[in-house]
Amino acid sequence: MSLRVMALLISPFLAIFAIAQETATERSTEEYIDEKHKQFSNYVVEVFDDIDSSISRWVQDSDDNETGEDEAITNIDKFFKDEKFIEETERSFLRIRLGAEFQSKDDEDYNYKIRAQIPLNRTKKSFQLFIEDVEKSYFDPESSTEVKETNTAVGINFFAPIYKDIKSKYSIGISSLTPYAKARYSKDFKVDTWVIQPTQQFKYSLKSEWSEETNLYFNRALDERSLFRTTLHRKTQSHVDGFDYAVIFSYYLTLSSKKGFSISQQFWGNSKYKCEVAPEEYNGISNYSTSLSWRQNIFKQWISLELGPGISFHRQYEYEPNYLFMFNVDFYFGNI
Repeated sequence: MSLRVMALLISPFLAIFAIAQETATERSTEEYIDEKHKQFSNYVVEVFDDIDSSISRWVQDSDDNETGEDEAITNIDKFFKDEKFIEETERSFLRIRLGAEFQSKDDEDYNYKIRAQIPLNRTKKSFQLFIEDVEKSYFDPESSTEVKETNTAVGINFFAPIYKDIKSKYSIGISSLTPYAKARYSKDFKVDTWVIQPTQQFKYSLKSEWSEETNLYFNRALDERSLFRTTLHRKTQSHVDGFDYAVIFSYYLTLSSKKGFSISQQFWGNSKYKCEVAPEEYNGISNYSTSLSWRQNIFKQWISLELGPGISFHRQYEYEPNYLFMFNVDFYFGNI
């Protein structure tokens, strides 16, 4: 048999072998990444558990807390992981967020944020250590009246036993070497197909003194994958005249376990609002905004991409359109 004929016979097998090798390499790379993420997640949980063990000697046991929200609403909040969900969850996790925000009326903003919650399951399930980068106001990111904090805060949360269906959360922490304390109360009411949840929060800081805010959520799960929510908000704080108020209409839809989108319409105002272009006090609506958000798990379940175009009409820009675009990538480690 000639060498040419032998080469022709062997070449298909070589090609198949090469493809198999390439597939195996791709599979091994993917398995390697999955294994490393699993190892790091386990490490995060173990570190949390070690912290728990080190202080469990001086903390007594307590009863568990249970949540009362409908499962469909909870699952949708868990997917979108908004501020409401983060405030209420007792799950352990470490989140690293890389983000950017672009505006037609202001400079772009690039940021990263780290947030961690560490339930002390061995010590007391009602206790939870936290690390968080305080974000901008959810209700008015452009408000000149909002007192903004940008420093990392660390402290401990205490979830008190539920009393007459009232859930209580107390926090003490330190931010930029300034101690502060917070208290949050909430209760769920079921009215036909609606779940109504009023929340009240108080905060006292040695730097910015006190603030208090009320949020009233009207939740209706349209089906297992979609949710309509109306949020009513008001807030007062030291060194700021008047009070903030807002109403938000939001629709959430999870298309699958890996992707979903939301759309929100917001109206914000302050009873004594002032800005450079209009220095006289104004008590009407100062900002109208519409935003979209697309959230999807990319590559892996623990990596999420969030894209969000929007438009706002703010009094400080003489109600001219301000085009917005938000971009976030979240990396999750732990039990969330």
